Amino acid sequence: MQNDWSWLRCAGLLLGVWVCGTVNGAETIETDRQVAPADTLTIVVLGEKDLQLELRVEASGTIKFPLLGEVPVSGKTTVEVARLLEEKLDKDFLVNPQVTINVKEYRSATVSVIGKVGKAGAIPLPSERAMDILEAIAESGGFEPTANKNKIELTRKGKTFTFKFDELRKVTDQGKKVWVEPGDVIYVPESFF
Repeated sequence: MQNDWSWLRCAGLLLGVWVCGTVNGAETIETDRQVAPADTLTIVVLGEKDLQLELRVEASGTIKFPLLGEVPVSGKTTVEVARLLEEKLDKDFLVNPQVTINVKEYRSATVSVIGKVGKAGAIPLPSERAMDILEAIAESGGFEPTANKNKIELTRKGKTFTFKFDELRKVTDQGKKVWVEPGDVIYVPESFF
């Protein structure tokens, strides 16, 4: 069961960095956030006015870059995309190009909170930081008086896990918190006693 929880230990976006803790409590691994469809990128090629662009990542995970056509960027960090563009531009078009990329706007992402909460529905996830399961519940108006706080369910990619409020509340280690991801569904059932 503990191996199934490893994905729950992954922290979301925290100051522009994805942090993922391991199951056995080993050191955390930090990597830049990956570019995804619907993100808007600001791209600057140093010394090239015509190559200072703002491009939205297509649903296919590509951008349409002048001179190069479609370039696959989804799943890569901004640094990796910059290196890829530098390589492609250096090959046929520019001498030693220097590319800088920033994410101007992250895709809109939500998590659904349903059941015995103040206002059930979709909660927008902030693009600049992570949100844990308790914060998502708080954003939905918190628990109703009849909520069963001992059976908070989180469903992600077809798998459902159950948590207790008191246990979630006690977690202070950022690597052990339950961070929500786009598409997650949080269900707070009714208590029958």
